[in-house]
Amino acid sequence: MPVAKTATAAREQDLRFRDRIIALLGVLLALIGLGVWRLPAQLRVYVPPDLTRPQFVKPDEIGPSYIYAFAKLLITRLNYCATDCAEDYLKTVEALRDYLTPSCREDLKMHRERNASLYDNRTRKLLPVGDEIFEPDKVERLDGDVWVVRLQYLLEEHVKGVETRRRRYHYPMRVVRYPIPVQNNAYQLAFDCYAPPGTRPVDTAP
Repeated sequence: MPVAKTATAAREQDLRFRDRIIALLGVLLALIGLGVWRLPAQLRVYVPPDLTRPQFVKPDEIGPSYIYAFAKLLITRLNYCATDCAEDYLKTVEALRDYLTPSCREDLKMHRERNASLYDNRTRKLLPVGDEIFEPDKVERLDGDVWVVRLQYLLEEHVKGVETRRRRYHYPMRVVRYPIPVQNNAYQLAFDCYAPPGTRPVDTAP
């Protein structure tokens, strides 16, 4: 780098240095602004349902209480038929398509077709049982993106207004991470149907 030999040259050299530093700072500021602007779209934080006590939450880490809450919401919605399960069930499966894996969605539809007598002229709902609260051992992590959630509900069914079933069942739900657009599935999770041995009455051995 040449050394200025006159006061005028030295002043011009200082101005060039200043302009370069200002330009560099401007570029850095633009990069920081771009990073801050993109951060909300890139960073995902899964907040557990219990906010009554402090929680340490890592970005992109899904805690067991979050998995448990998702499973409970989905299974009660999937098993609710207000008027007639013959029609309501398929409508519900289609409405929940973004919360079901493609293979599970097809399995549920096939089950409906093969077992029409379990759906025709029935209303159905799941009722919570007194001891069905979150506990860590009810959520088993099979690998980084797969969990099994073990739930119990009281299944209540009516056929033409007459109660035909009121029994407590196990629901071993397989839940997987499901990276689809957030506007379609804010949970970024999906139900992958039931884990073995499947649904069964509570008083039946696995």
